[in-house]
Amino acid sequence: MILRSLTARVVLGALLVVTAVLIGGGLTIVALTEQRDRRDADADLRRFAGYMTPGVAGVLGVGPKPPPRYVLRGSRSPGSGELQLFDREGRPIARLPAPPPQAGGTGNGPPPASPRALVDAFNSRGQSSTPAGQIVFVRALATASGRRLTLGSVPRGFPAMSVHPGGRTVSADGKLWRLMVVRAPIGVTVEAGALAQSISARAAHLRTIVIWTGAAGLLLVIIGTVITSRAALRPLRELAYQAGRAQGTEDLEVKLRVPGQPREVAVLAAELDLMLSRLDDAVAAREAALLAARRFAADAGHELRTPLQSVRANLDIANSEEANAEQRRLALDTAALQSDRLSRLVDGLQTLARGESGLVAVAADVDLGDIADAAVFAARTRHPEVAIDSDLPASGPVVHGDADGLWRVVENLLENAARHGRPGGHVRLRVSANGAHAEILVEDDGPGIPAVERERVIGRFARGRDATAAGSGLGLAIVEAEARRHGGTLTLSSSELGGLLARVTVRS
Repeated sequence: MILRSLTARVVLGALLVVTAVLIGGGLTIVALTEQRDRRDADADLRRFAGYMTPGVAGVLGVGPKPPPRYVLRGSRSPGSGELQLFDREGRPIARLPAPPPQAGGTGNGPPPASPRALVDAFNSRGQSSTPAGQIVFVRALATASGRRLTLGSVPRGFPAMSVHPGGRTVSADGKLWRLMVVRAPIGVTVEAGALAQSISARAAHLRTIVIWTGAAGLLLVIIGTVITSRAALRPLRELAYQAGRAQGTEDLEVKLRVPGQPREVAVLAAELDLMLSRLDDAVAAREAALLAARRFAADAGHELRTPLQSVRANLDIANSEEANAEQRRLALDTAALQSDRLSRLVDGLQTLARGESGLVAVAADVDLGDIADAAVFAARTRHPEVAIDSDLPASGPVVHGDADGLWRVVENLLENAARHGRPGGHVRLRVSANGAHAEILVEDDGPGIPAVERERVIGRFARGRDATAAGSGLGLAIVEAEARRHGGTLTLSSSELGGLLARVTVRS
């Protein structure tokens, strides 16, 4: 199952990490505590076995005869000095640990070397509570003679006594036992045994504490993580709300990035703003294309009706049996002229629709100077009677756009100036770079256009009131649409030559 909630994922991740830490830490604490208790128990058993060793040795008949005397040397406080065993001549026989401080009695020496005294010493000292628990039995073995001695109660089926010094844990009679073996240099091995239940009980108690503490810690982690994660994710919820509001209102210009957002959320909001901006541009371009298509259909239906009717009428005359040869020739010539007009009109409408759609079909780096030079050559060929001058740089400016669309801009400006300027007049073209834009200026010495009409003549099928030359009225509309498609504008003003100055800027 995949968690879809980010809060749930954060909580689960934190829970797993904290659980692993608590389990690892708890196991380490329990293990170290149990190890420390076992070490303390071993030290206690070792002291008690050492304390019992001289008496056990005497009972087993191990050591020099007559019985040695015992002298406590070192600190006078019990448990802090050492026991040394001497013979009658004062020569040291053995060095033994001092009696344990927690044992009963006066602690001024080991138990007497008699069975009764040894049993009394075991009962008075061994049955007291120790870190290892209650010492239940002591077993001893004389190395040379093999004689054995047992004090206390050894459970049935208990493992045999080990002769290897050190501690070990065994299980017998359904209980855990801790054993400590001490081998004395005088030829006796003593083993002290105690119930290890206290160690296990303390470990179990500690495990219980760790478990409940860990559970409480996990609960606090869950609560804290939920609170902090919800607080941390609040900016995302606000971002989702803003995005939903934008979707509900279909307002793609809304800004999702607001001051005070965390850096990560601000980056996401900025990317979403950029995406919405691109979507807004795409929607605007689509609407412009649809509008251009609708206008193309409307204009085509309106503007093509008259030429088509004229062509049809002239063809009817040419096919009429009543028309003479001259009338038929004139009708066919008129139909051909109307057909050319139809072709130019359709081309102009297509170009205008493409420009108004705002879509650049093939965008590339284009040398505007080369395009202008070729357009001047073509215009001079069409209008040899007009003096067309050009002021072009040696190279550039370079713009990123549609070469065909830019060609139509220059061509229509030159064609408009040559047709509507002074007959046999002067037309001048200049191309230059102006910062982040390139400029195309075409001016003539004709009658120009009054300032009050300049905005109107940029529209579709609009012509100046004093225009006498033939035309479709689409030239300046095409130029304005292509300029806008290339991130620029078209402005009309008065020329120094006396006529009209058309200025087009396009984005470099």
